[in-house]
Formats: sequence, structure tokens, C-alpha cells
Amino acid sequence: MRALAKSVGGISKLALRLNKSQSQISHLIGASPIKNIGDKIASQVEAVFEKPAGWLDREHYSIEEAQAIYRTDQGQSAILCRQIPLITWQEAREWNQLAYDYKPKHPDQMVATTAEVGSLAFALQVQGDSMEAPSGVSFPDGVIIVADPDQVAAHGSFVVVTVSHDKEATLKQLVSDGNKRYLKPLNPRYPIVEFTVNTTVYGVVKQMVVNFK
Repeated sequence: MRALAKSVGGISKLALRLNKSQSQISHLIGASPIKNIGDKIASQVEAVFEKPAGWLDREHYSIEEAQAIYRTDQGQSAILCRQIPLITWQEAREWNQLAYDYKPKHPDQMVATTAEVGSLAFALQVQGDSMEAPSGVSFPDGVIIVADPDQVAAHGSFVVVTVSHDKEATLKQLVSDGNKRYLKPLNPRYPIVEFTVNTTVYGVVKQMVVNFK
């Protein structure tokens, strides 16, 4: 509720939106609140701000809360790391629609990344061995990748992609040969697939995260 107050310009502005006195709202979310937010006021807040029922009962992650920030000697801020959502491969296909309202239900659904990525970046857990290489860069089953939809895929990029509308999203390397482009698995046991008009790229991989048990 404090975040909503900040978004409209403070407690007094929130009080106007809710048709309450400033003191009433201060008692709820002021510096030293003396009352809890009950179901009635919670429902009113959710209705006024067009939030779904129960929205105030769930934990939410803002961009500011999800970033670890330090300040330089010149007063400039720089992001050390940030939290991004760990989503499913099916959700990756729908991320353009899901991203803006997506809220993780559990802390395990957030992944820390130090990569320079945009606000719509997401993480995925690699499935299968098609990107396990006999040498060099390899993406073994179970590792976490960080992908950024705002990045432009180029020759050599690792991309989250579907080869056609009826296929599942997958991880492949984009390679160019003359005027043609291909999707290459790093495991030589799997075939190289041509990049066609039906191919959709959902994000460019910026980082791989390996967790050891």
C-alpha cells in the first residue's frame, strides 16, 4: 500500500483517491502505523487501483527492490545484480503478454543475475542434452540461463526460440551462412534446423548460472 501511495504522490494523494482523511491513511501506512489494513479497506484499495482481489495479500517485487545497487564516489549508481523471474519454457513463448503483470509466487522463482539486461529479462532451466557440447561452451541439463528479449540476435548468439508455431521453445545457437541462418544444437547428435519465417526468437542468452548442491 505504501508503494501505491508513492505512485500517486504520497499519503495525502492516496487519501484523496480513497476518500479518506490523511490521518486515517497515516494510521495505516505512516512512519509509525497504529492500525492494521483490514479486509474492507484492502478491498477498496484494490478496486480503486484496479487490482485483482487479494492483490495486497501477496508479496510483490518492484524493480528497485530486486536490485542490489552501489554508489560510486561521483554519486552515480550502478547495479551489482538484480532478481529476474525463473519461468517455464511455455511461459517464455507468452512472455510479451505475461511480463508486465507477472508476480512470482515463491522466492525460488527468482534468480539473481549480474548480466546487463533489460527490464523484461527472464531465466529458464535448461532441459535435455541438445546443448551439451563435447568441448567449449556447453549448457548441460539443469543449468539456469538468463535471456533478454530486448537484445538483437546475431551470428553466434544463443537464443530461446521456436522453429514454428506448434513447436515448444528451445535453446539453440544462431549461425549464419551466406544469406541463410540456422539454429544449431551444440550436441552433434542433434540436427541443425534452418531459420525460417516461422521461427520466433524470444530472447538472447546473456548469462548461464550453475548452482551446485
